Amino acid sequence: MARCSKHQGFTLIELMLVIVIIGYLVSLVRFPSFAPNAYDLVEEESQKLTALINLASEYATVKNKQLGLSVSEQQYVFLILEDEEWVRFTDRPFETEPLNENLTLTLKLDGLPWQEQSLLSAVQFIDDETMEDQSGLSNEEKLLAFPQVFLLSSGEISPFEIELEFQDFDDVVMFVIQGLFTAPVKHYNPAEQEELDR
Repeated sequence: MARCSKHQGFTLIELMLVIVIIGYLVSLVRFPSFAPNAYDLVEEESQKLTALINLASEYATVKNKQLGLSVSEQQYVFLILEDEEWVRFTDRPFETEPLNENLTLTLKLDGLPWQEQSLLSAVQFIDDETMEDQSGLSNEEKLLAFPQVFLLSSGEISPFEIELEFQDFDDVVMFVIQGLFTAPVKHYNPAEQEELDR
């Protein structure tokens, strides 16, 4: 006697409904991110730049060289004065690369944002002829071609403040790197500093 077995499976609509429900539930679950958060990213980058500036100042003093730092919105570059000409300083660890796309740099000299007033023509290391030679460069390249912060062989540093800011849809985090005439330069979080000053 043969048994007739009636096999019934799931319909295509039932399978698709289960897949949609599982997809929706998975989208509700937040998996831990292994990427650094905004605060850690800004703090790490500010520590790195602070250490590099201090190291460059020490290098200038020990090697009796004049160094400079040039800052744009997305990059910073170290320069060295060789044969009365500023050239990029690419010795390790001073070679640099553009920052994370959410990070921006703002340089302030003497309390004024760098973009508002150019102080380069007043500096004895840069003459008008050298400035004119750079006329074919883009604004970004011009900005990075000459130092805005000087790290002298005497150990002196031109006073400056660099704001390193992370900004995206959710977070705004800022650290400030500050140099006042001599090394070491320091970095701090302005929000935390305000709490300490109270």
